[in-house]
Amino acid sequence: MFQNMNIGNGFTKKSDDQGKFLKRLGDLLQKGYTFTEAIDFLLLPKQKKTIKLKKRLISSLQKGESISTVMNKQLNIPGHVSAQIYFAEHHGQMGHTLSEAGNYLIKRRKNQQQLQKVFQYPLMLIFISIMMMVLLRKVLFPRFQSLYSSMGYEPSAKLTYLLHFIENFPMIFSGGLLLLLFITTVFFLFKKKLSPVKLSLFFCRFPFLSTYMKLGHTHFFSRELSFLLTSGVSITESLLIIESQSFRPTLQYISSHCIKKLKGGSPFPECFTSLPLFKEELSFVVHHGQTNGKLAEELRIFSDICFQELEDKTHAWLKYVQPAIFTFVGLFIMAIYFSIMMPLFQMMQGI
Repeated sequence: MFQNMNIGNGFTKKSDDQGKFLKRLGDLLQKGYTFTEAIDFLLLPKQKKTIKLKKRLISSLQKGESISTVMNKQLNIPGHVSAQIYFAEHHGQMGHTLSEAGNYLIKRRKNQQQLQKVFQYPLMLIFISIMMMVLLRKVLFPRFQSLYSSMGYEPSAKLTYLLHFIENFPMIFSGGLLLLLFITTVFFLFKKKLSPVKLSLFFCRFPFLSTYMKLGHTHFFSRELSFLLTSGVSITESLLIIESQSFRPTLQYISSHCIKKLKGGSPFPECFTSLPLFKEELSFVVHHGQTNGKLAEELRIFSDICFQELEDKTHAWLKYVQPAIFTFVGLFIMAIYFSIMMPLFQMMQGI
């Protein structure tokens, strides 16, 4: 199971491998294993790199490093998962948190594979269509043009536009890909220099992206705050714990904002009304939970609802992607067919 390990950074970046490890680690902790015992059991000494990784993990724990820091540094897990583990160190549900984090990473890997399957076949069709257009442009179109000239045939205006489009499409498509590659490269180069908070606030301005951003932030914040409150920590202390972590700067910003509001005398539900990072319903859920004394429970329920809605929207979006690409490819092939056959039909009608 753990044969693909990168000793420089821990596991490889395959989230399903990381997910399986975290899930099994969490299951063992819930069965009464200590952290060291669970790691010793899971990382069986089959290979030298496995032994080295185990030694590094156990050595870091013995030096007093936190579990979240060890996991983030040695296993190279995503920052939001490290933040979950950090909060679990305070609310005590480490086994449950690791199991859920593992399930999330496994599910995320499956979604990535599903997305690859959605795009793989249509992109291959687009590539084949472009190759056909290049061959048409280089081989058939010159012969057709010489035939049209010899017979005195002039294509109609619409057909002329279609022929120009087909001739120039490979260049247009290549230019679009280069532009997309350039924008992506610039984004990742400057991503580390940009503030994650500013990026989140920027993305929340766009209608389509804002839905996913708000659902994600609402789900994560509600879930972790619920766990902290369930463990007996007060609201202010919970916000201070969330603010103290460094894995998710956006959560630090949110917690700092809420603490300032509370110190200014604002009720807790009003802390979320001025934040564009959350669903509008969060303020109502917090108010309702405080009123009936079930804030932690209702936050957890609302978190699950947000996560389910996020999954439903993602699956619904994926259902439309492939048909849209196939429709584009179909129209593309029809354009190629008409560009060849229409002149012939028009010539035959003129005979």
